[in-house]
Amino acid sequence: KKGGLVHAELSDSILAYAIPVSKLNAALLFVLPEQLSDPVARYHGTAIVQLCIDLFLSQEAVRDEQDFSITQKKQLNRKIRVLENQYQDNQREYRRIIDSIEDGYYETDLVGNFTFSNRSLLKIFGYNKNELTGINSREFMDSQDGEKAHHIFNQVYKTGAPAKGCEFAITRKDGTKGYVEVSISLMKDTEDQPIGFRGIVRDITDRKRIEEELTNTNQQLEDAIAGANEMAVKAEIANQAKSEFLANMSHEIRTPMNAVLGFTDMLLDTNLNQDQIDYASTIKRSGESLLSLINDILDFSKIEAGQLDFEEIDFDPELIAYDVCELIRPKIESKPIEILCHIGDNIPSYVKGDPLRFRQALTNLMGNAPKFTESGEIELSLDIEEEKDDLLKLHAKIRDTGIGIPKDKLSTIFTPFQQADGSTTRKYGGTGLGLSICKQISKLMNGDVWAESVGEGKGSTFHFTAWLKKTKDKRTKRYKPAFLSGISILIVDDNRNNLDILRHTLELGGMTALALTDGKDVIPTLQKALKEGNSFDLCICDIQMPGMSGHEVAKKIRNSKFKIQNTPLLALSSLMARDSKECEGAGFNGFLSKPIRREKLFQIMERILSKEDKSIQNSKFKTKDSIVTQYSVREDMKHSVRILLAEDNPVNQKLAKIMLTKAGYQVEVANNGKEAVEKYTASPKDFDLIFMDIQMPEMDGMRATKEIRNWENEMHSRNVKKFRIPIVAMTAHAMKGDREKCIEGNMDDYISKPIKRELVFNVIGKWVLRKENV
Repeated sequence: KKGGLVHAELSDSILAYAIPVSKLNAALLFVLPEQLSDPVARYHGTAIVQLCIDLFLSQEAVRDEQDFSITQKKQLNRKIRVLENQYQDNQREYRRIIDSIEDGYYETDLVGNFTFSNRSLLKIFGYNKNELTGINSREFMDSQDGEKAHHIFNQVYKTGAPAKGCEFAITRKDGTKGYVEVSISLMKDTEDQPIGFRGIVRDITDRKRIEEELTNTNQQLEDAIAGANEMAVKAEIANQAKSEFLANMSHEIRTPMNAVLGFTDMLLDTNLNQDQIDYASTIKRSGESLLSLINDILDFSKIEAGQLDFEEIDFDPELIAYDVCELIRPKIESKPIEILCHIGDNIPSYVKGDPLRFRQALTNLMGNAPKFTESGEIELSLDIEEEKDDLLKLHAKIRDTGIGIPKDKLSTIFTPFQQADGSTTRKYGGTGLGLSICKQISKLMNGDVWAESVGEGKGSTFHFTAWLKKTKDKRTKRYKPAFLSGISILIVDDNRNNLDILRHTLELGGMTALALTDGKDVIPTLQKALKEGNSFDLCICDIQMPGMSGHEVAKKIRNSKFKIQNTPLLALSSLMARDSKECEGAGFNGFLSKPIRREKLFQIMERILSKEDKSIQNSKFKTKDSIVTQYSVREDMKHSVRILLAEDNPVNQKLAKIMLTKAGYQVEVANNGKEAVEKYTASPKDFDLIFMDIQMPEMDGMRATKEIRNWENEMHSRNVKKFRIPIVAMTAHAMKGDREKCIEGNMDDYISKPIKRELVFNVIGKWVLRKENV
C-alpha cells in the first residue's frame, strides 16, 4: 500500500514535467538548424530532446516498479529535483536560442492570442518583454487583413498544412504602419491534439516602401500620359497648337520617366529574388520602349512638318561609330555575336555636319541588328565613297548574319509603319518608324539609305550615305604612340574579319603583327621566335576560340618552363568586363572588350608594357594592381572628377547623385541656378563639369550659364587665370531648337531627360576624361 502511494505520487510528478518537456521538444523541432545562431545553440537543442527521452524512460521504469522503499523514494525525489533544475536551465537556453533568430518567432493559442514571442517579434511590433502575451494577433491589423488572417489560421487548423509567405499590413504600438510576411504552422500536444499556432514573422516594410514608390511613380507616368491624351484631343481641334502640344507631352512624360527608369536601375542593383528581377527588368524594358516610341513620333512629326533642322559643327565620325557599337553591346546579352567596327584609313579626324543626326541614323540601323541576329557577326564599317571640292561622302555599312529580308520587301521597309513581315512587330517589337526616319535623315544630308539581302536566313546589309563638309583640319592621322612604334605583336583570333581589322590597326600604329587563327599554334610560334632571337613583345589573344580557348592558351604560357612564360598577354572578348577577373586568374595582364577602339587598345598596350617588369617578377603574374582594362585606366581618373549638379527637383537630384557617386564621381548639388553660380565662382578649381537644368526657380539654367561665362571672361581679362568649365544642359526639353538654344547660350553639350546612364557617362568622358587622354 505504501509503495502504491509512492508510485502514484511519483507518476503524477513525472507527468507534470513530461508534458511541458514534450512541448519543448516539439517547439525545437520547428526551429530549423540554420536559424540557430551558432553550433552551441544547435548542440543544446539536441540536449533538450535527449532530456525528454531520459525523463520518459525514467517514468516507464517507475511504472514497472511495484514496491519502493523510503530510501528509493528520497533518491528518486533528488533525481527529480536535478531533472527539474536541468529542465529550467534548458528552458532558459531554449529561450536564448529562439531570441537569437533574426526574424520574429511567435506562439499563440487556438484563438490567436500570443503565448510566447522572441525579441525580434517584440521589436517588429514595438513592444517590451511580456507586453505582447495575451494580445490577439489580429489586433494589429485592419478589418480586411484581420479577416484574411482568420481565414488562413482556420485553413491551417483544418488541414494541418503550414501556410507560408502571408503578407499583412500592421499598426505598431506607437501607431506607425508596417508590413510583415508570416508563416503559420499548427502546434500539437503529445496526444496529437491541436493546442495552438506558431511561426516566423519577417519585417518587409522597406521592400513594400520601394514597391509603393515604384507604383506611385508609375501612377505619375499614367497621369502624365492621360494628360497628354487630353492635350491630343485639343490639338486635333486646333492644329496650329501641334508643336506646343508635342513640346509639353515630351516634357511631362520624360520627367516621371526619368524617375521610373533611374530608380528601376537602382532597384536592379539591390538584392532581389529572380521574380523581382524579372518584374523590375520588365518595367525598365517597357519604359525604354515607350521612350523610344516617343522619340520616333517626335522626330517623325518634325520631319512631316519640315522642322528637322541640322547643325554644322565639327565632329569625329570614328568616335561616333565606336560609341554606337558600344551602345548596342548590352542588347546582345548572352548571344554568341561578334561586334566588329572597321574605320577606313582615309576617314579624317573631323568633318563638319550634324553629329546628333549622324549618330541617330547609325544607332537606328545598328540597333535593329541585335533584334534579328541570334549568332554570328554584326559589323559597322565606315569609308569615304567620294570627294569633291570641300565636300566628302561618307558611306556606312551595317552587316549582320541575322534572319535576312525577302527580296520583295527590300523596297518597302523604309516606308513609315512598315516592316518586312507583320508578325515581326509582334515578335521583335518596334513601330516601323526607325528606318523611315533614317531615310529622311539621309535625304536631308543629300545621301541615301538602302538594304541588301540574299534572302531569308542569310543576313542583310544596310547602307547609309551622307554628304558632309571638310574641315580646315584635314588630318587623317590617328593616335600613334611613339612608345609602341616598332614592337612585335602576336595576335590570335578565330574570326578572320576581326583578325584583319586588328592587324591593320596595329600596323597603322607602326607595329609589326603576326596573325594566328588557332590557339594551339601560339606556344610553338612563341618558342620559335624565342629561339630565333625575335621574341614577341606582346601577345593579343581572343578568349572565345574553338579547340583551345584564350584562357587555356594563357595558362599554358604561364606554366611553360621556357622564357615565353613572361610574355605579356592581352585578352580580347565580345563579352562584358565582368570576365576580366577570370582572365586575370588565367594569367592575362590586360583585358579589352570588342569592338576594339584604337585609342583604348593603344592605351592599354602602353600601360601593360610600361609596367612589364613589375607585373611578371616572381608573382605568378599577379600584382597589387588589378588586371589592366579600359575601365581600370578610366577609374584612375574618375575618382578625381568633381561635378556640380544644378537641379531643383528632389527626385532628380537623388537619382543623379546616386548614379554619379556609385560610378566613382564626386558630386555637389545646387538647388537652383543662383546657388550654382555662387558655388562655382567661390571655388572654380573644385569642379570639372557642371550639369545644368534649364527650368529652375530664382535663376534658370540659361541665366546661370550666362553669369558663369561673364565671370570667367572677367577673370581672364584681369589675367587671374583662364577658366572655362564645361556646362552640359540636362533638361526635359527635347523639341526643335532646344539644343541650339543651349549651345548658343554658351553651354557645351545637351542631354534630354529621362537621363540614361550611358549618355551621362559618355558626356563626362567627352568633356573631362578624354581631355586627359583617358
